[in-house]
Amino acid sequence: MSDSIYRALQGLSRRETILCKQGGSLPKHIEIKLYIGYLSLILAAILVAFVWQISQLEIYKYTSLILLLTGYFGIVAHPALLFILKKDEIKSHFKNPFNLIYANAQNTEEFDKKYVDFLSTRSKHHLELVLLEVQAQKHLFEQKTALLVGSIERIGFAPGILALLISLDKLSEIELDWVLSIAYVIPIIYFFGAFSRLLTSKVSRHISIIEMAIQRKKAANTNDE
Repeated sequence: MSDSIYRALQGLSRRETILCKQGGSLPKHIEIKLYIGYLSLILAAILVAFVWQISQLEIYKYTSLILLLTGYFGIVAHPALLFILKKDEIKSHFKNPFNLIYANAQNTEEFDKKYVDFLSTRSKHHLELVLLEVQAQKHLFEQKTALLVGSIERIGFAPGILALLISLDKLSEIELDWVLSIAYVIPIIYFFGAFSRLLTSKVSRHISIIEMAIQRKKAANTNDE
């Protein structure tokens, strides 16, 4: 019985991903594509930096720094770029701030209702057991993320930008020391933390759906009595 509940949750997750890709005025969720582009630039900069350390060739040093600077520039300029690309959607959002929230809620309601109805047919014991396990895994995942990310997610990219500016002060003498290493590592940690937060928010929604199904089972049992 528990297997069918887990399959339903996995199906709900896939439905949410499809709905997310279909949503918005820009095709295929361009905001996520932009972030993937920034992250790709940072990763490429790190790979080239390793080549630089092995070969000690200046061309790789400058290539790595250019990729890193481009990645940081994209991250900093992202809000302005997004505003330009989605200006019509943003204008409508300011005219009616709750419209987007209610529209998204309406789009997901149909899917949620189907899964709540299905889960309500499962055993209350199995639902509570799955709820316990999902909550435990969510808590464990949050603890592991907190150990790795720490407070970087709250601070943002500022330490990385500062480290990069300090390193660029003497460009000709720049070396891959601990200060420059911070500039390379900070974006990776930040993106990992942001992605982890998105995952935990999705799991929180699934937990709410399981809890709703359990409440419906309890109400049905009370009425039967």
